[in-house]
Amino acid sequence: MSTLRIRQKRVPKPPACDTCKAKRVLCHPQPNGAPCPRCVDKNNLCTTTPTRRGRPAKNPEPARMQEQELAMSQVPTPNSSSSMTFLSPRVLESFHESLELTPEIVEHFFDCFERLSSAMNPIVLNSSVKRAVQTAAFRISLLPPETRVLALVIVALGSLISFHESVLGPGPRPASHDDVTFFASGSHTDVINCGPRRARTCRALHAAALKAAWDTGIILNVSTENAASCFLLDTLDEQSDFSKLSRPWANAYISHIRVLATLWRKPNVPPPQSANWAGFLMAETLLSARRRKPILVTMGDQILLSGAESRSLEQFLASIEASAEKPGSKVLFDAMKPYAFHVTHLARELWETIIGDHVRLAPLSESAVTQFISSISLVYAVLTRLLSRVDTLCAASSGAGDIGAFSRNHEWSEDRVVRGCAYGIIMGFVGLVLPLHRELEYRVGLLDAAAADVANGVNVGATLARERLGLLAAQARVIAALAIPELARAIRLPRWYYAPIQVRTLADCVRFALDEAEAAPVLEPERVKDLATIGAQLRIVGYSLDLLSSPETAQLLARLERYTETPAMDSYFSSGSIDLASLESQGLGLGRLEDFGLPPLDHDLSWVEMELDTLSLPVEPPEL
Repeated sequence: MSTLRIRQKRVPKPPACDTCKAKRVLCHPQPNGAPCPRCVDKNNLCTTTPTRRGRPAKNPEPARMQEQELAMSQVPTPNSSSSMTFLSPRVLESFHESLELTPEIVEHFFDCFERLSSAMNPIVLNSSVKRAVQTAAFRISLLPPETRVLALVIVALGSLISFHESVLGPGPRPASHDDVTFFASGSHTDVINCGPRRARTCRALHAAALKAAWDTGIILNVSTENAASCFLLDTLDEQSDFSKLSRPWANAYISHIRVLATLWRKPNVPPPQSANWAGFLMAETLLSARRRKPILVTMGDQILLSGAESRSLEQFLASIEASAEKPGSKVLFDAMKPYAFHVTHLARELWETIIGDHVRLAPLSESAVTQFISSISLVYAVLTRLLSRVDTLCAASSGAGDIGAFSRNHEWSEDRVVRGCAYGIIMGFVGLVLPLHRELEYRVGLLDAAAADVANGVNVGATLARERLGLLAAQARVIAALAIPELARAIRLPRWYYAPIQVRTLADCVRFALDEAEAAPVLEPERVKDLATIGAQLRIVGYSLDLLSSPETAQLLARLERYTETPAMDSYFSSGSIDLASLESQGLGLGRLEDFGLPPLDHDLSWVEMELDTLSLPVEPPEL
C-alpha cells in the first residue's frame, strides 16, 4: 500500500543584509531582526533593505502601472544598454539637457570631491562608498541603495569644482585643477562666469541626490553611509539661501553619529579620529552661530566624539606659552583639538546667552557680553601665538611649491597641513567675532528705536543703557576689525581658492570690511590690501557658485570695485613663498586697537568696567 506524502512548502530564506550584499559575501540572517554574525564580528550596523523577489505580474493594474512608470521617470535609473545612470529632464526642469553619468565622469566627480575639505569628515572616511564605487567600476546603478545615495551626493558636490566640459559647457575653463594660469592671469570675468554656467548641472545633480535620499529614507535609517549623506546634503543646502528654513539633514546627521559613536567608543580608550572630529564639530557650531540657529552639538557630543578637555582656556594659553621654545610642528598639531573644543564651547555659549532667539525675549545681559568678550580675548591670544609658530614653520619649509595646487586631501604635505591648521584657527576666531558684533549692533539699534519712540521727555534709563551697550558694541567692533587682516592672512597661507564651503562667512567679512572702509576718513594701504585679498577670494568662489544671481552678493562685488581697480588675482596666486616681513607688517599684533582710540586688547577688561561704572547704572539695563 503506497503512502501519501505531503510536500511541505519551503520557507524562503531571509534576504542578506545591506553590508554583506555590498561586499558580495555570504550572509547568515538571524531571526527577529538580530544582526548577522559577520556584522557582529566586524562591529558594523546590520540593516536590511526589503526587496521584491520573484517575477513581476504579467498584467498589473493600470493605475499601478502608471505609478511605476512615474516613479521610474523621476528617479535615477540604470540604463542597461550603456551601464549609465540617466537623470530625467521631466524631474529636473532647470536642466537644459540630460546628463549621463558615465563611469568616466563619475570617476572625475569623485576625484573633484577628494579635493574638498568635506571629504575629510570622519564619517565620510569611515564609509565604504569609495571602495564600493571602485568595485562597481564607477557604475552608480550597481551600488546598493544607501551607497548609491551617497555616491550621488558626492557627484553633486564634486560638480561644484569640476572643470569638465559637460558641466561648464563651451567657453573658457581651466584645463585641470592645477591650472593656476586660468585663475591668476586669466580674466576674472571668466572665473566668475563659471558659476552661472555650471548652475543648471549642479542643481540637477543636487535634485537627483535629494530625490534618491528621500526615497531611500536615509533620515530614518541609521548607518555610516546615511550619516555621511546627511552631512554632505546639508553642505549642499548651505550653498543656497536656506537661512529661513530648518536644517533636516544636519539634524539627521548629528542624530546618526550619536548612535554610531556608541559603537566606535570603547571604555578607557581615546576616541578614534578625535582631532578630526573636533574640527568638524567646531565648523558645525560656527555655521549654526552665523545663521542664528540652535546649536545642534552638545557637550556630550563633544566628549563622545572628540574627548573631554580638562584644561580651561586660561590653562590652555599658559601651556602654549610654556612650549614656545619647543621646535617643530607637534606643538601646533597638539593644540588643534583643544582649540577646536574651546571654540565649539564658546559658540554654544554665544547662542545660549547672547544671540539665541530665546535670549532676544529679554534685555541683554551685559555681564554675559563682558564675559564673552574676555573669552574672545583669550582666543585671540592663543591665535597670535599659534600663528607665530606657523610663520616659523612656513619660513623653514621647502614645500611651498604646492601652495597653489588643487591637491587631494591624502596628498597633502606637512607644510600644507600646517597652513591648513592656520586657516582653521583663524576661521574659528572669525566665526565667533562676527555673530557677536552683528547681534550687538542689532541690540543697539533696538535701543535707538525705543529711545526715539519716547513721547514725553527723555528716558534717562534707556539713554544710559544705550551708552553702556554702545561701549560693548564698540569693543566687539574692534575685535571684529582685528579679524579682517587675520582672514586675509588665512587666505594667503593655504590658497584655498577652490573651496566654496565658507562663502557665507566670507561674504559677511567682506560686508563688514566694506562698512569699515566706507566709514574711515583715510584708508590705510594695508587695509586696502586686505580688502583686495578677501575680494579676490570672493570672486574665486564665483568659479563654483552663481554669485551674480544673488542681488546681495552682486552688490558686494560692485562695492569692491570702488576700492580695488583690479582683482589683484595675479599677485594673489603668483608667488608661492611666504614673506614674514610683509605678514608682520599687516598689523597682527595687539597694538592695532590703538588705531581705534581704544586700549590694547588683553585679558584685563577693567577699562570697560570703569566706563560702565561712570554711568552709575545697575548691571542689567532697565526693561523698556
